[in-house]
Amino acid sequence: MRRILALPAAALLLAACSPKPAEQQAAPAAVDNAAVKSGLDSLRAHYMRFYAGGDATGIAGLYLETGAIDFYGAPKMRGRAGIDSGLKAAFAAQKPISLDIVAVATNARTNSDGSEIGTYHSMESAKGKTVQAWGRWVSSAVKDSTGAWRLAYLMAFPDSTKTDK
Repeated sequence: MRRILALPAAALLLAACSPKPAEQQAAPAAVDNAAVKSGLDSLRAHYMRFYAGGDATGIAGLYLETGAIDFYGAPKMRGRAGIDSGLKAAFAAQKPISLDIVAVATNARTNSDGSEIGTYHSMESAKGKTVQAWGRWVSSAVKDSTGAWRLAYLMAFPDSTKTDK
């Protein structure tokens, strides 16, 4: 008798757990491309300001705790603390003057996850000379638990450099 009662109960449980028909499932939220682009534009503006001021800790604060940087020719920087110490070492060797970052393409995957590619022009002072670099970059950013945009990953590499006399 118990087996007979268990079959209808199991059928009800399976029916409750089965996926809803397509017309009853909630549609995914529409991605607000303009809002994602605006958030990433703001993140880049903060990055450029911190860079021009030689503020490694400020830049590191723009990353997730698990963030990462891969700059061509430099040691890998992993985690916010690693980014902070890596940038401090780089800024001690070459004092930052300015950084111009231009996004060429933004890909908003969701309202809280996006990636970009672009170009940059940096200027630093080293041993009394100005060093300039022009190059390309790719980044990935997400909104953290507070709703702030944070970099998850940045990779950059120079296409050309010039040292002024």
